[in-house]
Amino acid sequence: MLIAKDKKIKKAGINPLLLIGIIGIFTIGSSFIVQLYRAFGENRDIWWTAKTMPLRIHETRDSFKLSINGKTIESHLSEGTLLVLDENGKYKPIGSADVSVRLNNWNKVRVSILINALIAGIFFGASIAFFIAGLFQVLNKRNDKIA
Repeated sequence: MLIAKDKKIKKAGINPLLLIGIIGIFTIGSSFIVQLYRAFGENRDIWWTAKTMPLRIHETRDSFKLSINGKTIESHLSEGTLLVLDENGKYKPIGSADVSVRLNNWNKVRVSILINALIAGIFFGASIAFFIAGLFQVLNKRNDKIA
């Protein structure tokens, strides 16, 4: 049965490389374009830490360091050197529980998207190569039949 199908393909003149290339260009190529659009055209402001789930200052040590007059904010919080004016007009020290942080995770998301785009790009390039190789084979067969 498989041999009969191969003979039908050969009789129809469909070049396998050309067929693989065309299918790959449309399927993998569309995925590649979508990934590139997501990486460079998507809204960057949707990747912030949720307002209802802010992080404490000690949970963000790996992401950034905030300093005031050369001392980290963590040092200021532990020493009680940061003050806030309360409702009664009195100053009180700010504790670490009073400080929360929201991070924009766009860079991490973008890296993930670009890795997927790189993989799709490799297969898209291979599909283009198959398409070109198949096209040259078809054109060479036609030139041989004409000559």
